[in-house]
Amino acid sequence: MKKKLIGLLAATGLQILLTACSTTPPVYDLLIVDGTIVDGSGAPAYAGDLAIVGDEIVKIGDLNGATAIRVIDASGLTVSPGFIDLHTHADRNIIENHGAENYLHQGVTTLLAGNCGNSPVNLPGYIQTVEETGIALNLGLLIGHNSVRAEVMANDNRLPTALEQAQMESLVEAAMKAGAFGLSTGLIYLPGTYSETGEVIALAKVAAAQGGIYASHIRNEFELLIEAIEEAITIGREANIPVQISHLKVADNTMWGDSVIILGMIEDARAEGLDVTADLYPYTAGSTGLANVFPAWARAGSQEDFQARLDDPETRARIKADTIRKLNGARAAGDLSRITIASFDGHPEYSGMTMAEVTIINGLAPSIENGAEVAMDILYDAKASAIYHMMVEEDVKRIMQAPFTSIASDGSAVTFGEDVPHIRNYGTYPRVLAKYVREEGVLSLEQAIHKMTALPARRIKLGSRGTLAQGMVADISIFDHLTVTDRDDWSSPHQYPTGFEYVIVGGTPVIDNGVQTGAFPGKVLKRGLP
Repeated sequence: MKKKLIGLLAATGLQILLTACSTTPPVYDLLIVDGTIVDGSGAPAYAGDLAIVGDEIVKIGDLNGATAIRVIDASGLTVSPGFIDLHTHADRNIIENHGAENYLHQGVTTLLAGNCGNSPVNLPGYIQTVEETGIALNLGLLIGHNSVRAEVMANDNRLPTALEQAQMESLVEAAMKAGAFGLSTGLIYLPGTYSETGEVIALAKVAAAQGGIYASHIRNEFELLIEAIEEAITIGREANIPVQISHLKVADNTMWGDSVIILGMIEDARAEGLDVTADLYPYTAGSTGLANVFPAWARAGSQEDFQARLDDPETRARIKADTIRKLNGARAAGDLSRITIASFDGHPEYSGMTMAEVTIINGLAPSIENGAEVAMDILYDAKASAIYHMMVEEDVKRIMQAPFTSIASDGSAVTFGEDVPHIRNYGTYPRVLAKYVREEGVLSLEQAIHKMTALPARRIKLGSRGTLAQGMVADISIFDHLTVTDRDDWSSPHQYPTGFEYVIVGGTPVIDNGVQTGAFPGKVLKRGLP
């Protein structure tokens, strides 16, 4: 009996020892297996698996035999960080369109909004509303100079008083303390165009003191492009602040090809030790208000002030003369068909028409002179946005290849089926992957992903996003790089791209097998926080 008991105890002890020494495969929340990983760093792609627990990437490598609650088979697909868009205007409409479908279907998981000088001024209130509403992807914010100036000075065409300057600086400081990533300007737009460089430098210093960046739609992208680049660099130097030149372009037909010059200026500034970078969208057309065909001086003050100028024959003649010069130059290069109406609150039937067509249906031949006259008539008491075909591929490609240039959309969280917006709202990222990587070889796949992920993440110091690595937040895009494509249809822009099979935000699928899930795991990101 004693021998049997000893034998039983020995066997039991051996079993306990074997159990203790055995390894049980960890249970992950999500496994992505057999994909081709492009990690965002610019390093070559490699085959591997990726494991997620909660919102964190916990392991990358050969995870054969591992178990998880959910397994995604990424065979034949590219696994990359979620794309980070540094230049959007999603603050305008993401509360209403909190699913941001047009971005999710492009693989975008983070948006930076408040660009071109326009943003919410009361950031805490805006952030609270967004958080209460919920969003499907992540959102960061800049504080906009134009919005701050309008809050203090309305639309006045003058320099600020000392008190007004102090008030603007106080608003910028409050926004930075609320988590803004920096100051944005739209020096081509109202009322920022009425400012002088010193005003902007003072505001940029406030943002710099809080660790922010200076993101600028520069003062002129046309005949004074070089001077405008010089101003942006000067602001960076004097305010000691990193500079992000928004949607860098050459938008004047008399200067096409001069991307060589402006890229050289940025390279020289970087060699000097200044932190200057840029972004661009992959199109030869831009989009902004139709009222920008008018001179800025004519639009100072209220809409009633603008109308009074149009009602005065002498002033109207001056406005028309300046508008003709703009239409013969950068805005239309002498051809009204290069302008397409994107939206028009007074005449929705104009959406999708060229300015030449609008001029004709208003009873006039489509000359530049007549186009200026019609523009003054139809914008007398209405607002419109337009698409301007004003660049060339040569410059787009050259700027895209610059090592300091990120990909960005300059879009917003558009309402599906409403108006005729720029196709960049749906196609920016798939267009780069299809046209400029797969078809034309302007960039390698690794270079393109870097410009969509790690490079923009580094620009705004998102330390936990932008690359695929252990410990990073699980913002991930999974797509077929052999088939991904944008729809590229200007007449029918509301079409989602193809090729994006899965998009994951904070470990939660928001696009699952090509279908939006309805999940809202996005966060409002704040400067300095993970």
